[in-house]
Amino acid sequence: MSDSIVDKVRDAGVVGAGGAGFPTYVKLSAKADIVIANGTECEPMLESDQHLMTTMAEQVLEGLSLAMESTRAGSAIIAIKKKYTSAIQAFEKHLDRYPNVRLHFFESFYPAGDEFVVVYDCTGRSVPEGGLPIEVGVVVQNVATLANIARAVQGNPVTSRFITLAGEVAQPTTLHAPLGTAYEFLLDQVGGFREERFSGLVADDLALVEGGPMMGRVVPADNVVTKTTGGLLVLPKRGPVVTQLTRDLTTTIRRGRSTCDQCRDCTELCPRFLLGHELQPHRVMRAINYGLDLPPRTVTAAVLCCECRLCEAFACPLELAPVTYYKAIKQALREQGWKNEIHRNRDLQPHSMREYRRVPTTRLMDRLGLARYADMHAPLRATLVQPDSVRIPLRMHIGAPAQPVVKVGDQVKTGQVIAAKPDNMLGVPVHASIDGVVTEIANAYIRIERSK
Repeated sequence: MSDSIVDKVRDAGVVGAGGAGFPTYVKLSAKADIVIANGTECEPMLESDQHLMTTMAEQVLEGLSLAMESTRAGSAIIAIKKKYTSAIQAFEKHLDRYPNVRLHFFESFYPAGDEFVVVYDCTGRSVPEGGLPIEVGVVVQNVATLANIARAVQGNPVTSRFITLAGEVAQPTTLHAPLGTAYEFLLDQVGGFREERFSGLVADDLALVEGGPMMGRVVPADNVVTKTTGGLLVLPKRGPVVTQLTRDLTTTIRRGRSTCDQCRDCTELCPRFLLGHELQPHRVMRAINYGLDLPPRTVTAAVLCCECRLCEAFACPLELAPVTYYKAIKQALREQGWKNEIHRNRDLQPHSMREYRRVPTTRLMDRLGLARYADMHAPLRATLVQPDSVRIPLRMHIGAPAQPVVKVGDQVKTGQVIAAKPDNMLGVPVHASIDGVVTEIANAYIRIERSK
C-alpha cells in the first residue's frame, strides 16, 4: 500500500504547504520512526492552518496515518500551539482511533514552526548541521500537506487552499481560494483596504506582503495564490515589516560597517546557534564588515541560517540586517559551485539557556509595529471563492516546472491535469482549479477563464 500512497500523492500534485513546496512523495518514500504534523504556524497574524485543523482535524489525522504507513513510522506527534484550543478539541474527538498519535503543545514563540526546532522540542533529537529531519528518523509535514495527502489517496488533487488576509483590510478573513486566484480578487472579497484606520493613511501608503511578516515578501496585487501561500498581509509601506523586507544589499552592508558594535545579540537569540549549530551571526558580520582574517568557515556557516529573520527583526538593537548578508553569501557560494562538506556536525549540544531565550510572539509583534493587529482575528469563510479566471503557475514547488499538456481553447474541469511532471525529474503535475477554457499558455503559467 505504501507504494500506492506515494504514487497517488505524486499524481495529485501534493507539495509541502508550509512554504518550502518540496514534493511530498519524496518524503513519503523515506523510512522513518516518527512523523510530526507541524501545526505550530509560527508566523504572526496567520490563521489558515489553525482554521484548517479546527475544520478538517479528521482529514489531517487520516493524512498523518497514511504518512506513517508510507514511511513505516511507529508513532506520530501533532505539534500545536497550546492556545489553539478549538483545534485541540477537534483532534481530541478522534484521537481514540489513532492510538499511536499524541499531541505536543507549544507556547506562542517564534520560530516555533522551524523544522529543526519542532523535531528537537517534540523528540529530543537534534537534526545535524546542514541536514534534514529524516537523518534522525523523523519526517515533518505541515498539517495542510497532511490534509492534502488524505484527499490525494481519495483521488482528489490539490486545487485550492486556505489563505489568511489580514492587516489593513476592511474585514480580516481566512478564505478558501482556487490556486491561481489573483490577490486583487481576494482583496475585493474582504472589502479592500481599510484606508480610514489611521489618519492620513491611504492605499498608496500600503503594501502587500505574501506569507508572514517575518519570512514573507512584498508582492504586486496581480500575484496569485499558490500551493504554498498561507497568508496575504496589507501593511504600511513605511512600517518596520515592509522596510525590512525591501532592504537592498549595498545599503545594508554600508549601515553594518558603520554601526555594528559586535554586541552578540543576534547570535544569542539565533535558533540555530541555540540548538548547537556553528552559526554565529555576529562573527559573519565581523568578517564582512571589517574584512578581518577570520577562518573561511566563519563566513560559510551562513549556509546554516534558516532565514527566520529573528536576528534582524528582533535581536539587533541597531536594526541591522544579518540575513541579507547570509542570502548574499549563499548566492555567491552557489555560483562558485561550493558544496557544504564542513558544516556537518552531528554531535550537537543545545545551549543551556535555550529555554529562556524563546521570543514570545506578542513581543515580536510589538517590535514589528504590529501590536495594533494582535486582537484582530481572521475568521474562516469556508465557501470556495469563485474568480472569473485563474493564472496557475507551472512551478509551485521545488524542482522542475510542470510541462503543459493542454492547448489554448481546450475545455478543462477542476482537478484535470493541465501540466505534467517531467520524466525523471523532481517535480509534480499541476491541475485545473476551476472549470473553464484555457485562454493562455505562457512559460510560467496557464490561464483559465471560467465557463459562463
